[in-house]
Amino acid sequence: MSLLPKSLTAFLCLSVCGLSGYLLYIYLQRDEDDDFVDNVTPGSKFKTLEIRVPKDMVKVLIGRNGKNIKQIEGQSNTRINFKGREAGDDKICVIRGSVEACNIADNLIQEFISNQPVLESQDIWIPMGCVGKVIGRNGDKISEIRSLSGAKLTVCDDEKGLTSKRITIKGTLDQINIAKSLIEDVVEQTLQSQQVLETSLAKRQPRLPPKGEVLKLDSPKVERISPVPGQPDAQFEVYVSAMVDPSRFWLQIVGPKATELDCLVEEMTEYYSKLENCSSHILDSIKKGDLVAAVFRYDNKWYRAEVLNIDEENSIPKQAELYYVDYGDTDTLPCKDLYELRTDFLRLHFQAIECFLARVDPVGEGWSEEAVDKFEKRTHVAQWKKLSAKINGYSVREKTRSKREGSPVPGVDLFEISNEQDIDVAEELVKAGLAVFKKDADLRSNSRTTSISNISVASSS
Repeated sequence: MSLLPKSLTAFLCLSVCGLSGYLLYIYLQRDEDDDFVDNVTPGSKFKTLEIRVPKDMVKVLIGRNGKNIKQIEGQSNTRINFKGREAGDDKICVIRGSVEACNIADNLIQEFISNQPVLESQDIWIPMGCVGKVIGRNGDKISEIRSLSGAKLTVCDDEKGLTSKRITIKGTLDQINIAKSLIEDVVEQTLQSQQVLETSLAKRQPRLPPKGEVLKLDSPKVERISPVPGQPDAQFEVYVSAMVDPSRFWLQIVGPKATELDCLVEEMTEYYSKLENCSSHILDSIKKGDLVAAVFRYDNKWYRAEVLNIDEENSIPKQAELYYVDYGDTDTLPCKDLYELRTDFLRLHFQAIECFLARVDPVGEGWSEEAVDKFEKRTHVAQWKKLSAKINGYSVREKTRSKREGSPVPGVDLFEISNEQDIDVAEELVKAGLAVFKKDADLRSNSRTTSISNISVASSS
């Protein structure tokens, strides 16, 4: 008895169910093809026609749920499908039907493609400080621009250090023009707002002399800064409002809250400068942790302050050590000169943000007087000259101010803003032999790339 071939043996081993399913599939396919052939006009010659369709037009040609291609099939009495393989930048479209029907289908497809709008691509450059406004919170604004214009917008990740950002717009010429107009409107409004802000902040007077006594401070944490999600390297503009040394200083964010603070100080000064108002806010007792209204002796303006300590034994009258919560500096005043804060003067979060200079440590046990002096000059402490900052890590410190628990202290890189090349404050201290880079420090220096629109400021309790 001869052995059966292996292929035949395998075939005979197919289950009855599997074989039945296979035969049913073949039958249905044959019936489908037979039905199509039966619908071809008698006497016409059946043929298969292959044409090339640009890859980027295939999806449009097919349409949602195959609507467009089915319509062409119905109008031409053909069957149309696409081969899996590609021919360069084209896909192979297969048309089956009579010679006349295939030609009709070919003409309908070519006409459909030629009537599609021409898609173009253009780039628009916007100032770095306007990028955040164009994107919007959680991308709301750029999504709105896409929806209104119908164009596709991409914010490009170009080389760092540029003062502007490239946005690529793709679509029809009309869609691109609408998107550009909407973007330009946002940029214009943002620049106008920034100009108003700059004009307001330019009126600030120095809070301390250019070279004054270095005050030793500690600060509770009531404001924190954090990068915008997806933009951890974002830089932003700041003032250095007070300092102890490069490992402990205080920042204010250049932005709307700085203007609000200036208005608050002017309002408090006008109010507490009148004796009749002070008389209605006399404090019967003062204790550590109280928030009070206090004058700052250098400029004779009134500010919000926190009582750090009361000296009841060594001074007559009693003296209170104060921490000015919006600036970070300290002073000592008689308790009798402190007054209750009017409730509405607490409407603004405390603005002093304690920080440390990232990437560097002092030479030796602590910061030298020369290092402190150089840092003070480079950062223009309390002179309201803008610097650029970037968050570079956090440090957890023991909280010493009052009863308030603060947030982790952010480490920042600071840069003096220059038209040519921004100056890295940490690098300047190292070059002068007054500091050393930490072993794990990122030594790459980044110049200013953006402004306040690229940070988020949140309050902490």
